[in-house]
Amino acid sequence: MTTLTAHDARALTWPQLLTLVWGRWLVSLTFRMIYPLLGFLAAGFAVDLTTASLLITVQVAASLFSPLGGIISDSIGDRATMIGGGIIFTLGAAICAMSAAFVPFLFGYAVIGLAIAVGMPALQSYVSARSHYERRARMLGVLELSWALSALLGVPLITWSVERWGIAPIFAGLTIAGGVMLISYIMLPNDDQTPSRQLHQSASANHLWHLFKQPSILTALGFVFIQLAAVELIFVSYAGWLNSAFNATTAELGFVFGLLGVVELIGSLSATLFTDRIGKRRAVLGGFLLVGVWLLLLPQSGSWPIFLALLLAFDLCFEFAIVSTFPLISGLSAQRRGALLAMMTAGIGGGRIVGSLAGPWISATAGYALTSTIAGILALIGFGIGLLFIKEGNA
Repeated sequence: MTTLTAHDARALTWPQLLTLVWGRWLVSLTFRMIYPLLGFLAAGFAVDLTTASLLITVQVAASLFSPLGGIISDSIGDRATMIGGGIIFTLGAAICAMSAAFVPFLFGYAVIGLAIAVGMPALQSYVSARSHYERRARMLGVLELSWALSALLGVPLITWSVERWGIAPIFAGLTIAGGVMLISYIMLPNDDQTPSRQLHQSASANHLWHLFKQPSILTALGFVFIQLAAVELIFVSYAGWLNSAFNATTAELGFVFGLLGVVELIGSLSATLFTDRIGKRRAVLGGFLLVGVWLLLLPQSGSWPIFLALLLAFDLCFEFAIVSTFPLISGLSAQRRGALLAMMTAGIGGGRIVGSLAGPWISATAGYALTSTIAGILALIGFGIGLLFIKEGNA
């Protein structure tokens, strides 16, 4: 079995990368736009807010199907899997556009979640396979900028448009955009198809479990799960904390959300520019170490400015660390990179599910300060595990 050569790794041009960034931005926008629209959708479909929140649940739960996408990606190729994901995304958007009731809309949104679970790890694997490991953080960092840009450049426009035209025209537009994304994927260069790669692809599904036999990979996946569970405890609680401790208004919460979007962009840009230079393992561990420190300090803040500064510092370090984690994980196995990145996505989803379920309960029963303390301890436990067991790859 062989990996892509240095010449092959440079085959991905910047215009092609920007095409992939646009596709990543589109699905990120579709994922994130639901959060501020929950109240609008609940009223429009005549359901309560708890029922409407099932839209978020199915999106996060769909990420648990990412390993299936990894198997498909390693079997038929990254580009073919991306095309399949684009087809599923377009179908899901069309179902949402035509839905007049909540249940079919929920089904369509679940289909979109499945498309993201299947297609995004393949997209990351496609970029990883076409970038040399020493420069991979730069390439994947540019790709992950789309997450922050979706909040800054997409969500405000979507919320403005929905208030004026309703949800159906928005998803009709997303259906058209999905078709454009699909065509752009079809026009990308195909995967490397050397005989050794074809032999590997035919056997990848049968040997997927070999990944679980490698302690370094198991540790890395557990590390990701713990860190995402820790930070999600805060992401689902900070709005209530701000409201409870500082009587934050809706406008002030919107301002904080905007600041977090700016910080996410800065964190992604920092990972893009510096992770390759300082080392991927060092960047990931250092970033999550600071995450744990800020979370432990957060309950000690006695004023709005200090709390806000610590919250932004936490989000900055988290975004830097999580973007740096993708190239680090991608280098652990070139032969099964698609499956590995897919399992990382599933680990992220699993951690978010645990954190999103535990966060409100802990906050309601023991207070927000204890929630942040537990999150900080978990982050530092994850850091210790990573320091002892996670190694730098080179694939």
